[in-house]
Amino acid sequence: MSSATAKGTTSGPAVPVPLLRPARDLRVVPEEDWDGVLERLGALELYTCRSYLEASTQLESPGSRPTVLHYRDDAGELALPLLLRPLPAGDGWDATSAYGYGGPVALGQPDTTAFGTALDSWARENGVVTSFLRLNPLLGNGNLLPPSAERIRLGSTVAWETPAGRDLMAGMHAKHRHSAKRADRAGIEFSVVPQPDDLDEFRALYVTTMRRQHADDFYYFPDAYWKALLVGDSVLAPLLVEARSDGELIAGVLLLGSTRWLHVHLAGSADVARSLGATHRCYLTAAQWAQAHGMAGLHLGGGIGGSEQDSLYAFKRRFDPAGEPRAFEIAKMVHDPERYRQLAGSDSTDGFFPPWRAPA
Repeated sequence: MSSATAKGTTSGPAVPVPLLRPARDLRVVPEEDWDGVLERLGALELYTCRSYLEASTQLESPGSRPTVLHYRDDAGELALPLLLRPLPAGDGWDATSAYGYGGPVALGQPDTTAFGTALDSWARENGVVTSFLRLNPLLGNGNLLPPSAERIRLGSTVAWETPAGRDLMAGMHAKHRHSAKRADRAGIEFSVVPQPDDLDEFRALYVTTMRRQHADDFYYFPDAYWKALLVGDSVLAPLLVEARSDGELIAGVLLLGSTRWLHVHLAGSADVARSLGATHRCYLTAAQWAQAHGMAGLHLGGGIGGSEQDSLYAFKRRFDPAGEPRAFEIAKMVHDPERYRQLAGSDSTDGFFPPWRAPA
């Protein structure tokens, strides 16, 4: 998964929230219908499904809630999954994508200008000041944004395509290929665990890795988030690739499935794994699993902050150096300029957006 962050704090107990009101041409989809609407649009996948939206609220401020908006006109229809976060300064919300990727999805060619007008009306009616979206590189859905949205390319992500018959190891960068073979020679055992019963052992390894990398506090996810990943949903389908040496877990990659792509979500490794190529072999194992199950490929994500200059991006790129990187974009929208000016102290949208979510 991309390391472009969605800053927030752990969700607390559920709090009463006001009913979201529809606007002209834009309705708020009832929770029980979220997946059905998205499936009808041909867009039901990991980052749009109800289970993942609900899981992602655990990474946001207390009182955050997911919602799905639906717009329809004569030329098509569009859905926009969002997380709404209570404003730290008082009544109202700001909206964001679920952790990872998001943005609008559509069937047909709905009028994006009219959608933007309806979205702004809905937002003002419900006290939503801004929306910040991380668009999905696999969908290339930036063209579905309203013209008023500020669209920014941050970098690229790596999508390792796994068509039948492709020799995945042969296509890797020579150094990555050497590392994967070194893991095999070391006798490390690799296994794939679909729908694991628990993630406790992997979580401990992941936390150790985050400490070694001096990761931001955001990445130490709460218990509720880990539990939410194991709901057993048919769309939110966790897959754990493990590397063990003498029975000890030394590397692991947690992946989340969708209808076509397998997404790298989290990874962890012990110090010893780095010298043995265990992590390289875990990624190759995941790609081979995707290939064996007829999936389009393995989406490894991008670098920290989406940068193509980041060492993490370079590491991922070497798994499929011949492949075409996917553009990673974000979008900023101000729905209520007057309230935004009050909260931000200016009209500028430069830098961290919205500015009241900037890390201390």
